[in-house]
Amino acid sequence: MKTIKLITLFAIFAFVFSSCSNNETLSLENETAIQPLLKTYKIKRDATGAYSVDFNVAENVRVEKVKNYETNTSQIHLYESDEISAQKQSEELVIDGKKLAIGFIDTNINSASNITIEDDNISLAKTNSTLKDYSIETNEDGTFTLGFNVNSQTDVDFVFNEESNIYEIHLEKGKSDVTSFSRTLTKTGDVLKIDFVNHTNVAAKGLASKALIKKRRKPRIVVGNGESVENL
Repeated sequence: MKTIKLITLFAIFAFVFSSCSNNETLSLENETAIQPLLKTYKIKRDATGAYSVDFNVAENVRVEKVKNYETNTSQIHLYESDEISAQKQSEELVIDGKKLAIGFIDTNINSASNITIEDDNISLAKTNSTLKDYSIETNEDGTFTLGFNVNSQTDVDFVFNEESNIYEIHLEKGKSDVTSFSRTLTKTGDVLKIDFVNHTNVAAKGLASKALIKKRRKPRIVVGNGESVENL
């Protein structure tokens, strides 16, 4: 009788353990099934000073674009859908001389990615900087690729400001003939900050003094970490 009881208890234990394992497997499968709808995006400013964003989404995603003209914010809402839609899309972005903001709201994983850029309007962007154009692009491993072009005879220096957690790209009139640059950057904590620092000599013509060098921080880029849609 004792042997029968032990066998019965073992069978019950094996059944319970197997059920738990199956439930855990199903739970893990359900979690893995939830994938982000936004794959990658690339924000760029062209040689005219105009901004735009190119982005790639997963299959069968419905995209809704909402523009808030009061705050100059472009929101791109992504929904899982049975409808067939283009996976590669573009959107023009408008800057009013102060800043622009764009947010990707992924309803599948209940999160958002927010990007804010401070810059001049189109006419000033072409005249106030040695920076010709630039782009910031997401990579699949979570890093970002910053690419940009400058005018000839521009010295470029890359500095990480540890105190402010800002990647600084210093641009100054010099003798360099290298005009194209690319860097892979990572977030520090929950945010990625990039400043283009333009060094301009404001001394009288023919004079040069470090004390008379004016530093102008534009464009300034901030990429924020995703947060719950409920908090938006």
